[in-house]
Amino acid sequence: MKAALLPVYKEKLYRDRPPRRLILRTMEYRISDENGFLRAELLDRETPDETRKFLNAVVLASIDHPCSRVLMYVRLSKPLFTIERHGVLRTLSKIASDPMHKIALLGDTVELGMSHDYFSLLGRQRGIRLRSFQREAEAVEWLKDRRRGDERRQLERSFAPFQQRRAGERRKTQRAIGPSVPV
Repeated sequence: MKAALLPVYKEKLYRDRPPRRLILRTMEYRISDENGFLRAELLDRETPDETRKFLNAVVLASIDHPCSRVLMYVRLSKPLFTIERHGVLRTLSKIASDPMHKIALLGDTVELGMSHDYFSLLGRQRGIRLRSFQREAEAVEWLKDRRRGDERRQLERSFAPFQQRRAGERRKTQRAIGPSVPV
């Protein structure tokens, strides 16, 4: 199945208002409907306001194409650590209203990965299923898994008693046949 492409949005902004000449830069984002999830790519984002505009577009796309599983791939952008102050989680909670929602974050630098780890921690504390990934294949696999997080944990717990020893129980060792002779 071929992915349906949604329009590419570009926004021209000026960097830090240089005194003599203007440096024009463009923030871009592209949102496409993949097989089972939305893919939202963000390029050259610098400000929290740009982040907010991108996330609002993602929320609108998730409403237009009823899909609550989103892969957000951020590239060539500055990390953002002040997400609570700028209402980023409040915006994502609109996607999280669907109980089957999942949001995967992917960045192209170590700094973005650290920012996304912090972002996903705060989101999970508020009940948003949000995870940060280093590889796209892992993110897609997680998004396509239809089990809920608590179902997966129950499955893991069902095997836990077999893996743990009882208190005070020693591990069985195999003993050599015959008397032990010091060498």
